[in-house]
Amino acid sequence: MEMNEPAMDNKRISEIVEEEMMKQDANRYRDMRKTLTIPKSIADELDGFNPDKGETKIAVLIEGYNECFISDELMQFCLVDNNLNLCAFYLAGKALGVDLVKVVEE
Repeated sequence: MEMNEPAMDNKRISEIVEEEMMKQDANRYRDMRKTLTIPKSIADELDGFNPDKGETKIAVLIEGYNECFISDELMQFCLVDNNLNLCAFYLAGKALGVDLVKVVEE
């Protein structure tokens, strides 16, 4: 660096680092969305839950799972890997107004 060149100030360095971190976060989110999918029939059943006042659809899912009063198809889906969590994540996204889990045709 020559004496006449201004040194890059700390503020600009932190702006560059922040921009780069935002790009990485966006890429991670995009990659995550590629892997989180749920069959349409399961999404339709979850969307059809009718919680009581003061209850959430996630609470209905967990209670139904624990008490075995969800459909056989949904129960079988939830028993595989982390699909119960995937269903809860799907419902959380719906409650927040964002699509966190992609619905796919079977």
